Amino acid sequence: MTLSKLEQLVATYGLEWDTFRDSLDEMGRNAFVSLIRRAQINAEAGSKIENPDLFESVVMSILVDHQREMQQLQEQLFPVDKKTCPRCSGMTSLEDFLKEERVTILCSRCQEALNYH
Repeated sequence: MTLSKLEQLVATYGLEWDTFRDSLDEMGRNAFVSLIRRAQINAEAGSKIENPDLFESVVMSILVDHQREMQQLQEQLFPVDKKTCPRCSGMTSLEDFLKEERVTILCSRCQEALNYH
């Protein structure tokens, strides 16, 4: 697997901050390494932008990864009832529709009517 130019730059960017990282306590160093890994994971997406700014790509990659992690944690803490569409197998959240005893909603992917009671 070859690394994109932006992925290589992100790896180099992390190395440029070695002095900063080394001055942190152990927990801070681990957090810093984790942030750089998060940036590297999403660097491919940043390489799709015309003339990407390295700092913006690093920050956006980290934010996207944090948002993904927060959504996963929120789903674990506050499970949302979902219904599977028989036509397209898409999952539709029923959270906003459970105020009534029986509801019909449309699948967000194919507009199939989903009955819930």
